[in-house]
Amino acid sequence: MRKVLIFITLVSVMMAGCSVIPAVKPTMTTSEMATRVALLLTAMPTNTGEPATETPTEDLNLATPTTPPLEEEEIGALVTPTSENPDEGSVTPTTQGKTGDLSTPTTDVTALATLLSAAATQLPTVITSATSTPPIAMPSATPTATVPPTLTPGGTPLPSIQLTATFTADDPRNRLPVPTWTDTMDNGKNWPLGPDAYTTVDFQNGYMVLTGLQKDNGWRLASNEADNVYIEATGMFGNTCHGMDKWGLMFRSPDRSTADRGYWFNITCDGKFAFQKWNAKPGDNETAVTNIIAWTSNSNIKPGANAINRIGVLAKGNHFTFYINGSQIAESTDGSYDSGGYGLLIGARETSHLVLYVDELSAWLNPPL
Repeated sequence: MRKVLIFITLVSVMMAGCSVIPAVKPTMTTSEMATRVALLLTAMPTNTGEPATETPTEDLNLATPTTPPLEEEEIGALVTPTSENPDEGSVTPTTQGKTGDLSTPTTDVTALATLLSAAATQLPTVITSATSTPPIAMPSATPTATVPPTLTPGGTPLPSIQLTATFTADDPRNRLPVPTWTDTMDNGKNWPLGPDAYTTVDFQNGYMVLTGLQKDNGWRLASNEADNVYIEATGMFGNTCHGMDKWGLMFRSPDRSTADRGYWFNITCDGKFAFQKWNAKPGDNETAVTNIIAWTSNSNIKPGANAINRIGVLAKGNHFTFYINGSQIAESTDGSYDSGGYGLLIGARETSHLVLYVDELSAWLNPPL
């Protein structure tokens, strides 16, 4: 608006001096007048922030336009933006004809007023469109899915073993107090680590992962020993097991460093159990493995791969009581070993690299059973 006011003032001065303009000046055409108006708009000083001075309208002494308003093409020729980019914001006038001084004969005042009126009407629109900033499109938030990691030792997902069964009245877990010792397999601090000729062991995600490497029995004994004790373990085979593949408890091993003697309580993939005595150096007319209770099928055993079983043995003196999933399945007596270490065993009889997952091993010394 300041530019328009300044321009009006210039026009007023021009009109005031009409009496001294030579009469021989040729009459300007409409296009020439548009060119001069555009040049004046371009040459106007930039607003410096000083307050604008109001100029009374009556001092202009402008005549009311009597000529028809300009067509849209003529108005648009006054100012033409050079770019749609609001950062540039420059306006380039379109000039036609020869430019000269700003003197204008009196006979062209009406046309000049018409051009000035059109410029004043068009100028705010041009400035606004040239300096406006288009809205910025904000990106929509994209949720990031959180995928929990899956621990897969040996390519086999770890199982979910939980004691969710309701214990019956005769279940030792229902009759016993808090265990004297328990290992939830969060780490291997209670066990010998590293591979041997028969097994390899790892501890991951709260499980002991015991792998049988040969078609023979292998074991890992904990760092404890006991005589009169109830021992219980919860475990399961991996994704594959067959027939006589087995796992179970080894207990009362007199020498934990060699584990060349002891008792075994085993269950098989096909649903059998046995109570056996182990002696790596048998006497005359003896075998290394003696079946005190031979292999016997039992419906309390959950057969097959991925089947969870909880097995327990109560050893008191030379008397032994055996439990599967809380139910008593057999009893027996033997006086060969009266004390020693205990732990877990595995026998990969039919499956190469048979895998056993153990969730817990607990022991109750001198249990009230």
